[in-house]
Amino acid sequence: MRRFLTIVTVIIAVVLVFSACSKKKSDKRVVSVESPVIMEQVNTESNYVARAYLESLFLGDEEMFDKCYPEGFVKLLGEANDVDVFEVYKKAVNINGDIIGTANAGSTEYTMENGFDQAGMKSRIAHVTGLEYSDIEQIRLQKVRACFTNGVELAESEFSFIVYKTNGSWYMLESVIDIPGN
Repeated sequence: MRRFLTIVTVIIAVVLVFSACSKKKSDKRVVSVESPVIMEQVNTESNYVARAYLESLFLGDEEMFDKCYPEGFVKLLGEANDVDVFEVYKKAVNINGDIIGTANAGSTEYTMENGFDQAGMKSRIAHVTGLEYSDIEQIRLQKVRACFTNGVELAESEFSFIVYKTNGSWYMLESVIDIPGN
């Protein structure tokens, strides 16, 4: 009987220790990220193209980065400026740590009703991409939250991007990162 009580006491002590540890863990900050964007999702929704763009830069995925723009656009931009566009953009968003993930942080339609110069932005997109003005179906200001860790602390940053829809697909507007030669 004494052996049985000793075993039960040890089990209760172990359970209490694990309960205390799990309580301490729950006091830590919890981050919410979504599953990584896969290639088939990239151009289907505004939040996917913006998240794919950010994830591609943090993870070094040049193929996904290229998919965030109309076919051949990145190559033309690189040739026009004599740079590796992916490397320039990647260096511009360099972080000190590791990416945990990204999440949709909401979007706002880029319209006059929301205080934006929709016509001016459509003209800019048409000029930059070579699209017809009338082919630009929608424009959004898309927000993405990115979560990082440096091994000790968690950090979150929110990024805002202009994305547009043409022919049923969503794309990034070229970033405002300064490309040498511009």
